[in-house]
Amino acid sequence: MKKHLLTVFGIIAMATVCQTSTWGQVKGPSSSQTPYVVPVKTGVKTTAILTTLDMAGSYKMVGTPDGLGAFDNGDGTFTVLMNHEFGNTAGVVRAHGSKGAFVSKWIVKKSDLSVVSGSDLMKTVKLWNGTSYTTYNTASPMPAGFARFCSADLPAVSAFYNAATGKGTTERIFMNGEENGNEGRAMAHIVTGPNGGTSYELPYLGKFSMENSVANPATGDKTVVAGMDDATPGQVYFYIGTKTTTGTEIEKAGLTNGNLYAPAVSGMLIETSAGTPAAGTPFTMINLGDVHNMSGTNLNTASNNAGVTQFLRPEDGAWDPLHPEDFYFATTNAFGSPSRLWKLHFSNINDLTQGGTVAAVLDGTEGQQMFDNITIDHWGHILLVEDVGNNAHLGKTWQYTIATDKLEMIGTHDATRFLSGGANFLTQDEEASGILDVQEILGAGMFLLVDQAHYGITGEAVEGGQFLALFNPDTYAACSNYTGTISVNPSPAVEGQTPNTIFLGYGPQSLQLTASVAAGFPPYTYWWSTGATSNMISVSPDTTTTYTVIIKNAFGCADTVKQTVYVKDIRDGQKNKVFICHNGHTQSVSVNAVPAHLGHKDLLGACPDNARVSTVNNEQPITAALYPNPTHTNATIALELFHDEKVSITVVNIDGKVVLKQMDKNLRAGKQQISLSVGSLKDGTYFVLVSHGATTSRLKMVVLH
Repeated sequence: MKKHLLTVFGIIAMATVCQTSTWGQVKGPSSSQTPYVVPVKTGVKTTAILTTLDMAGSYKMVGTPDGLGAFDNGDGTFTVLMNHEFGNTAGVVRAHGSKGAFVSKWIVKKSDLSVVSGSDLMKTVKLWNGTSYTTYNTASPMPAGFARFCSADLPAVSAFYNAATGKGTTERIFMNGEENGNEGRAMAHIVTGPNGGTSYELPYLGKFSMENSVANPATGDKTVVAGMDDATPGQVYFYIGTKTTTGTEIEKAGLTNGNLYAPAVSGMLIETSAGTPAAGTPFTMINLGDVHNMSGTNLNTASNNAGVTQFLRPEDGAWDPLHPEDFYFATTNAFGSPSRLWKLHFSNINDLTQGGTVAAVLDGTEGQQMFDNITIDHWGHILLVEDVGNNAHLGKTWQYTIATDKLEMIGTHDATRFLSGGANFLTQDEEASGILDVQEILGAGMFLLVDQAHYGITGEAVEGGQFLALFNPDTYAACSNYTGTISVNPSPAVEGQTPNTIFLGYGPQSLQLTASVAAGFPPYTYWWSTGATSNMISVSPDTTTTYTVIIKNAFGCADTVKQTVYVKDIRDGQKNKVFICHNGHTQSVSVNAVPAHLGHKDLLGACPDNARVSTVNNEQPITAALYPNPTHTNATIALELFHDEKVSITVVNIDGKVVLKQMDKNLRAGKQQISLSVGSLKDGTYFVLVSHGATTSRLKMVVLH
């Protein structure tokens, strides 16, 4: 049996921490309650953004929140889309004309996570009637409401649009479905554009007890959507269609013309609690064909007859951003039974019908109970949450690191609320869900999630629940390793001379500076100290100048890089004549004669002994280090000086803005230490600038309170 690195804290010790401390917990400005999910691992933080019954203007947060999607509005706010997993008669009549499950839409400030407004996303519903779509709204309501929208996916634009061919749609489409037995329907909700607020049934994706529909963002003209049948047992399906340039948003997205496939694992017709197949066991893809007019019952029968593998309650799934040919999904099983994390590796991302291999990367013996929602960050961390199923067990939040095969508990539920007898007891039936990586919106390490507190509330709210943010230090640390460089061209500007130097009077009088990163998720954005925003700038300084650029990738990871361009004035005051150093003697020569002198290894500019301008830098470097790093309230700068120095310390953020003013110290030669108070700084990455004379050293510092 495969062994895993595992970090687990005892339930009793964990409950004590939760009851006596609010470490790592923040009640946001719009939430009436502190976080339902609390940290276990050092550095993890949770923030309650909104709790059931809280208001955003006249709009109320109601209960049973589930799957989430989010995107940046570009104005200091972001939009959140939230499923509410109601039964089809629960709650009040919503904006699409019916009671039951629906999707809410929230505008949230990025700066402090305060909620600006809320509304219903769904306004018009189009359901498949066998030959066409029937339209429903408040004037013509559906015959029955939707039931149990569970997990959700707001795919990247690239999932439904191929920029290389122009096929597909750039409008954002929120994907979910009904976890409601064999006849659960897949849904696509148009979020942006002129048809925003229109919701379509997707019959080509099949009918089953739909936990989620998760689109692959890297399949070109093909459209691939994974669907999990949350039944015992249930199947994992893959819809494969083709993007187009005409029609409605869902037609352009390739959601109306494909076939449904499902994996058949060699030697495993049905998953059992007794064991798992060996890692690397092959699977084939069974083509179930065009299923858009097939009932869920008939689809289940066809799948079983074709030998499609059945799993023990397939729950949420996610495509690995680093390896889009890998699909991970969790199986919930039952309390006290093995809850697993599976990986399907497809051998060809351009043709998933070729199949691949399967592995149970977590076999259910590691301590987890009833995995539910999952998400994968851009650095190989999978975050998973538990559904306790009304058992006396505090639901956990876990992190599985793909590269190290390590499973680690990072959060749990508040024992005072979710253990019987707790001071603030609500219910023992709690369920975290909807976990979502949002570092491209809120910065490195940030996630969103919801919590379902299954106790009844009369009226439109139906049940308890909460909307939260979570900070994961491991994701943050991975992002902080993102580094950029600046290349100088030409360098040297004059062959055989000092690099990164402009010689006034001879040779190129401008240099090109190009910022780049070795790897790390384009597109990149650039902010130069000159105000430029392209990756390359041309500079023509008349004095020595240091240029700074901040490089950010698509997910908010940033690095600040500096490059000094030196300027040496070699002009002698006469037209077309410059100084050179020839055999230790300064000479004034015509610029036309310079190439011959350079061929004899002469140097541009006056010789050091009788230099017309200062060309000698007698400063010796100092060595500098900073610890601890990451730091909490105080950091120490350790210096080694070769002679007595005046040293200046300044702290700037990743945008180059000074956050701690310059501190000057007159220090003796030798080893010295300077204490730096950082308690006033917010969590993040900073740079400590250590300057002496004309020399500046830069130390990266991470602050985590």
